[in-house]
Amino acid sequence: MNSKVVGAVLALGTVLGLGGGLAWWFNGQTQQTKAEPKVSSSSIVRQVKPKKKAPAKKRKLAPAATTRQIDAVLQANRFVGTALVVHHGQTIYQQGWGYADAANRQKNHVNSVYQLASIQKSFTAGLLMKLVGENKVALSDPLSKYYPQIAGSNQITLREMLDMKSGLVLTAFPNSIRTEQQMIKFILNNVISQPTKIGRWHYSPVNFMLLAGIIQKVSGESYQDYFTQNIIDAGNLQHSGFVFDMANRSDYSQGYTNSKTGSVLPTYDTEYGESKLSMLYQFGTGQVYMSVNDLFQAERNMLLGKVYPQKDVNVLLVPGSASMYGGGLYVYPTYVRGHGLAYGYEATFLLSKDGQDGVVLLSNYYRANQLSQTAAIQLWNLLEGGNLGK
Repeated sequence: MNSKVVGAVLALGTVLGLGGGLAWWFNGQTQQTKAEPKVSSSSIVRQVKPKKKAPAKKRKLAPAATTRQIDAVLQANRFVGTALVVHHGQTIYQQGWGYADAANRQKNHVNSVYQLASIQKSFTAGLLMKLVGENKVALSDPLSKYYPQIAGSNQITLREMLDMKSGLVLTAFPNSIRTEQQMIKFILNNVISQPTKIGRWHYSPVNFMLLAGIIQKVSGESYQDYFTQNIIDAGNLQHSGFVFDMANRSDYSQGYTNSKTGSVLPTYDTEYGESKLSMLYQFGTGQVYMSVNDLFQAERNMLLGKVYPQKDVNVLLVPGSASMYGGGLYVYPTYVRGHGLAYGYEATFLLSKDGQDGVVLLSNYYRANQLSQTAAIQLWNLLEGGNLGK
C-alpha cells in the first residue's frame, strides 16, 4: 500500500446511521429474532482519497498477484460471505468465503444471496427519481402533498427526506401487520414530526418508509411490484428478490453471529432469525436480498441512467450534510458507498460514479468489532490507489 493510501484520513462516522435506524427495527421482535447492537451505518475506517488516473491508460493487473492480495485482506479480516471486485468494467475477483449453512457444511459461493438491509434505501431513492423523471413527483414537493395527516408535513420536502433531514421519527413497533397498506397506516399513526430538527441530519428509516409509500401511491402499484419490475426484471437480475421467500432459495445464506460479543472468530454458534412482522416493518428500507453480482449491476444501472435519467444522477447523489449521506448513499466526489446491517448480515459496496470500478462484500456473519466494511474499504484503497497486482 503506498503512502498516499496509508495516509488517508481516519474518520469515525457520526453515531447515527443504523444506530438510530435499527433501534426501532429490532425492538418488539418475536423471540426468535435477536436485536443487533447499535452500529453506525456511516462508520468508515478511513475516508478514501483515490489517486487520479490518466483515463487513456488502463493498467493491466497481474491476476495471480491481485488474487493473492485480495485473499490476504479478506483472510486478515476473517471475512465470511461473498466478495466481488471489478476494475475497468471487468471482474477481477469473485469468491465465496465461509459457510452459508454451517450445520450442513454448505459453503458460500459467487451466487449466494444475502440481505441488503439499508442498501435498499438507495433503490427506493432511485425509484422515486424515476417518477421525478416522468414529472409525476418533484423533490421540492412537501410531504403534505401526499400525507397531509402528518403534523408539520407542509414544512418537509421530499429532498429533506432523501437526505435524512426531515425531523421525522417513528415511535413504535407494530403488533400485527400483514400488508403494505397496513404498514403505511401504522406509520401514519405513529410518526412524529420535530419541526426544530428539520434541516438537521438524523438517520431515521421512516423517511424511506414514507417515500416507498409515495412510490406506491403515485405509481398505482405496490412498492414490491414496482421494485420488481423496474429493478429486478428490468435489470435481468437472477439472484434477487424480497426476503419473504429468501430462505426457500437454494442459494440462501443463513445469517450468523457470535454468542461472545468480544470474539471475532467465525464459530457459527448463533443463527439469526427474522419474523414475518419484521420483514413487513422494514418497508422500503430493508426487505431485499441480492448476490454480489446483482448488487453491482443494479447499482451500476442506476448510475448509468437505466432506472432514472442519467442527467438526474447528480441531482439525487448530493451529500445533504457533513455525514455525506444523500439519496440513500454516502456520496463522495468520485464514488458512492452503501452499507447495511440486519439479522446477521452485513452488506457493503463502493462504486465509482462511472460504474467502472467496484468492491462488493456481502456477509452472513455479523461481528460488531469485525465489520466487513473494513475489508471493503481496504480493498477500495488498494484498487483506486493503483496498488493491486503489485
